[in-house]
Amino acid sequence: MRPVNNNDIYRAYRKFLLFFLFLVVLSIGAVYFFFLTSNREVALLNAKAREADRLVALRSDIYNDFDQIMLRMQQLSEYTKMNSEEINNQTLLLNDIQVANQHIQDRLQQDPMPLKSFDLYRKLSNNVGTAAAIKDSLFTTRFQIESARSQLESCNKTNKNAISRLKGRYR
Repeated sequence: MRPVNNNDIYRAYRKFLLFFLFLVVLSIGAVYFFFLTSNREVALLNAKAREADRLVALRSDIYNDFDQIMLRMQQLSEYTKMNSEEINNQTLLLNDIQVANQHIQDRLQQDPMPLKSFDLYRKLSNNVGTAAAIKDSLFTTRFQIESARSQLESCNKTNKNAISRLKGRYR
């Protein structure tokens, strides 16, 4: 004996089977895309981490150069005498400052970043060049003043000797 609603039962089974297969395919697709997305996210996060590490290394390098420049500027202001050894040391210090400043400018040219901190580094680097030029100019001026002073002292001594000789002859 066949049931009266046999066609309805088969149709319901087929409908259930199609919905079940659709849901299985949908769940497998969701799991697949979840893992695909997570792998893509990990790759993007790794790229961001590498970029952040590169920026940290660049900033550390620039900080070290600025520290070296600051140390050399402090050492440069310690010289007060006008002898050849100090002149050579000052020239070497100014050269170290210019080399470190050039290294900073090269790094900033090499890695142009649209970050405000890098704009600040550029401005500081330009100001370091100006400050070094001013220090050099002040040193040169101080040397010229010291040279003129020693020449005046020598001339004054020669004049005093001449005056004393002239007074001795005419008395």
